[in-house]
Amino acid sequence: MGGVKNWKNRLTRLGWLFVLLWGISLGTAEAPPGYAIPPAVWDVRKVGDPLPAWFGPVTTQRGIQMSTWRAQVRPPSGDSKLALTVVFREPEDGFARVIWQAPGRAVTLCGNLYEKAASLHQRTLLIEQSSLGGAGHLIVESTGMDPVVERVELAWVEPLVLAAGWAAPSGLYLTPAGKVLPGDEMSGAGRHRLLDEEKGRVMDAVLDEGPVKIDTQHPVRFVAPIAGSPAYGRLEAQVAGLAPGEEPWVAVNGENLMAIAVELPGLDDPGFRQGAIGQSLRYGGWRKVVAYVPVGLLHKGENQVDWHMGGAGVMTVRNLRLQVVFGEVSQPLSRPQPAKSSVVKVSSLPPAVERTEKRAQPQLRTGLSSGAGVVGLRTE
Repeated sequence: MGGVKNWKNRLTRLGWLFVLLWGISLGTAEAPPGYAIPPAVWDVRKVGDPLPAWFGPVTTQRGIQMSTWRAQVRPPSGDSKLALTVVFREPEDGFARVIWQAPGRAVTLCGNLYEKAASLHQRTLLIEQSSLGGAGHLIVESTGMDPVVERVELAWVEPLVLAAGWAAPSGLYLTPAGKVLPGDEMSGAGRHRLLDEEKGRVMDAVLDEGPVKIDTQHPVRFVAPIAGSPAYGRLEAQVAGLAPGEEPWVAVNGENLMAIAVELPGLDDPGFRQGAIGQSLRYGGWRKVVAYVPVGLLHKGENQVDWHMGGAGVMTVRNLRLQVVFGEVSQPLSRPQPAKSSVVKVSSLPPAVERTEKRAQPQLRTGLSSGAGVVGLRTE
């Protein structure tokens, strides 16, 4: 009987020893190859900052017709992808291409970084290890006398595994800084063609793929023909050129939308650039803008969606979409009336929009759906 008890005690101790060793192994397990490699950051304003061993040196060269930014890269072993983010100044014309140059070969990774977005912009490219093939040079060639590159961030990234109940890859990649990159949107070929989506009683239609330039003197009116009786909606777009804190003015059928949200990336995003003393903070890159369209603003037939620049400068709009819900509300909800005041009279339009209306009429753009020449939202 005592022997049996001793065996039980030994097994118990072995079990606890196994659990302890398993816990230690979790704490000392190696990270995936991409996460173990420090990222690289190069900034034109901080050229003396240290660089990791796998990156650099960096050189820039001015030219009469073409300028060059060049950096040496020594890829690690494994199959991690290289996430290359370039922040650059985008002129009115010309191009900036990204090239990988290795002994005996050269590959164009992106034929043109420019997207007709804004004077300060950024692009991120995901580069396969097979495209690199070993040590070589990343080159950004741009037309003009001065290099346009302001900042470059490079990180080796791994696929992001999601616990979704199936083994299919997510198509997402995670940087060491915690930023999620959609792999299918980061190729040098550019963005994919947008499509309309029908989701039961909700229709998600493409109003305009853009890009569309909008400034104080040139507001733009998008036209959305709707078949059926809409209840309420949601506008979504990508906007470039807005400074942090700025918002566009958006109106539907003459009524200004109050609930407009402009995405603000984390302040460690490379697109943030501080100007000279006394100048405001700038941001280069696309940001998502969403707006709720209340009940009663949309109607059957032709609808007008006006975009105005709220302040000075120019913004660019692309990927403008309109989601519409049909048949859920039988009548418009009553709107709250503003409180009466004997001191100040509040106009229904913001002052900036009133001035814009007097100076210029919106440019007319008919909605361009991916399925037809107009946005033919489905009937009920």
